[in-house]
Amino acid sequence: MAAGQGGDEGENGGALRPPSPPRARAVAVAAGRRQAGVRFDPLWRALAGRLVADLAAEAESGRLVLWLPVAFTAGVLAYFGAPQEPSMVAALLVTAALAAACVAARRHGVALGVLAGFCAFAAGFSAGGVRTALVMHEAMLRPPPFPVRLSGHVERLERRTTSDRVLLRLDGAPVRGLEGTPQLVRLSLRRGTAPPVGTHVTQLARLLPPLGPAMPGTHDFGRAPWFQGIDAVGFGLGRPQVSPPTGPPPLSVRIAVAVDGVRAALGARIRAVLHGTPAEIAVALVAGDRSAIPPQVEESMRVSGLTHILSISGLHMALVAGTLFALARGGLALVPALALGWPIKAMAAVLALAGSAFYLVLSGNDVPAQRSFVMTGLVLGGVLVGRRALTLRTVAAAAVLVLGLTPEAALDPGPQMSFAATLALVAAYERLHPLRAMPRPERRVARLAMLPLVFAAGTIITALVAGLASGPFGAFHFQRLAPYGLLANLAAMPAVSLLVMPFGLVGVLLMPFGWDALAWPVMGAGIEMMVAVSDHVAALPGADGRVDTVNAAALFWFTAALLALCLLRGLPSLLAVPALAAAILASGAPSRPAVLVAPNASTVAVRGADGRLSVIGARSQRVLVEQWLTREGDHRAARAPGLEGGFACDKLGCVAPLPGGGTIAVSRRAESLAADCLNARIVVTRDAPPRGCPARVVTPQELERTGTLAFFADGHTLREQPTRDPAIQRPWMPPLPAPPEEPDRNAAPSAAEAEDAVAE
Repeated sequence: MAAGQGGDEGENGGALRPPSPPRARAVAVAAGRRQAGVRFDPLWRALAGRLVADLAAEAESGRLVLWLPVAFTAGVLAYFGAPQEPSMVAALLVTAALAAACVAARRHGVALGVLAGFCAFAAGFSAGGVRTALVMHEAMLRPPPFPVRLSGHVERLERRTTSDRVLLRLDGAPVRGLEGTPQLVRLSLRRGTAPPVGTHVTQLARLLPPLGPAMPGTHDFGRAPWFQGIDAVGFGLGRPQVSPPTGPPPLSVRIAVAVDGVRAALGARIRAVLHGTPAEIAVALVAGDRSAIPPQVEESMRVSGLTHILSISGLHMALVAGTLFALARGGLALVPALALGWPIKAMAAVLALAGSAFYLVLSGNDVPAQRSFVMTGLVLGGVLVGRRALTLRTVAAAAVLVLGLTPEAALDPGPQMSFAATLALVAAYERLHPLRAMPRPERRVARLAMLPLVFAAGTIITALVAGLASGPFGAFHFQRLAPYGLLANLAAMPAVSLLVMPFGLVGVLLMPFGWDALAWPVMGAGIEMMVAVSDHVAALPGADGRVDTVNAAALFWFTAALLALCLLRGLPSLLAVPALAAAILASGAPSRPAVLVAPNASTVAVRGADGRLSVIGARSQRVLVEQWLTREGDHRAARAPGLEGGFACDKLGCVAPLPGGGTIAVSRRAESLAADCLNARIVVTRDAPPRGCPARVVTPQELERTGTLAFFADGHTLREQPTRDPAIQRPWMPPLPAPPEEPDRNAAPSAAEAEDAVAE
């Protein structure tokens, strides 16, 4: 039948009616699915086959082993995230059981991979427990309300722009006024009053409360000193008095004296030739002493993105090792007998490793320098055994070794930024490695002409890749970005790589022969170029990039994207795209507190109508307040004028409006408490509040248990969040005091309270 004659016939020969609209839509959807299946099924099958093939290639090449350090790091983070101290015995037993299971499953590829990942996770968890057990000591002491007299040897000295800071190795005798017996105490002294390293002194000191996070969700400043063995911190009262020692100095003090003597001699030789800022930066790069660098220079370097040059890290260790290796190999090659009969490349690697170890000790043996030395040692070890020097396996081995020895480094911003930049750089140059096989010009003049272009391209790639990889970590921890960091590094790194570090090393090598004065002026010229670049870039509009849009969720997804992009090849590496999209979607400023009350119950911050914090009592808690302001990307300093603008103060106290309505009262005298309780929603006081106060009263006794107390505004309600969760107790956290006894609500009021009630 023709199409225009009524349609198809049914079983009974009659014409069927057109399908109803819902049925028509269903038929159309089914037909579309069949057509899509015909079109897309081969594509999906091809993609799935490609994915499986790429994963199989990764497994066959052994690259999946690069994910074991990731699992190890996750185990370390799981250990430090536990609310209570885990059992080290249980963790070691689980690790041993998983290791045995890996041995048993060594012939089964998939099972071995899964078990190896769990074993690496358990090993990282156990490494944290073992490290804590090895350094176990009492948490930082709670200070008495009066000064104490300390006696011991100066083990370390840092001369800063505003003060001196010393590390005292105490004699071990009980200290009057302290419950425990501290061994290491870090003190801040008046600038210029600290005696040399190794001196035995007696010092009257006021100890400070234990360090901790500045506010909820921020870095715990008490964890790193605890792992360094520091028992207390404070500041000296008056000048330290040199006193006769009670016995021979400890070994650590004797080593510190020897190292400090070499550093002082180096600093004196440099300052005899150079002067001003170039001299101080040269001393910082050669001897690790940054104390005399002008604050404005450090700020300029920080804003321009060049501050990494002032910290002894991978850049300096690589330049020192590379220069030593080149000089040693070139010098040995000049001797025909050695060049023809000895492995001069391996000998040069040994000399470079020894020189790097000396530089590590000389520069102060800081944690960043230790990480860099481990990486350098692995690279030079690869040269010794004839392997490719710097690969992703080298980075993986360095990460496991560093975190195995110091698991607490996984929580610090320095290691995170360092390993992120190193991982990205090694992966990038691994991708660019095929470019080295491109044909080169045959003429020597053309090859020499290409060297500046190759150097410039390498500098651009290095600065861009390292900045993109480490930038989110810096934004998360420090709320700062360097928008012109690429420009600054591109302009300054030639001077650093060709003049500053090589001639600094040459100066150290020539120092025993008395000819080091030839090298320092060249190093100083390179430093002047670097500082000039820093100052010009820091003066550009928008150079000081303050941000607060990277939260923990965004950092997690960015880390996942970085790992997928660097550790995977082929189609699996595209997993970085959804992870990066998730990081962008999760970005955003974390919730900001409406009120912050410091543990001293005198320093209080309230968010004003302009969205910024107004702070009273900032001078007594300068470091803490600067942490509050930095967390929000606020440029103001703790001593900035007008910081108290949101408060109205008199001799009895201060009052400020709260977001969402009501006021907060900070009492200075007990006479104001009765009125404050009736008129304010929150009362902060160091005195005992009157019974039945309807306001939310915050006292030092409560803050001793909570740390900084934050209030978040949810509409018209205020949600409290303590910095210190009472349910969490770890060895590096000071023990919580006993909770205060609840007052008897049924007890009769005292005579004074009765008189106050009658007067009201």
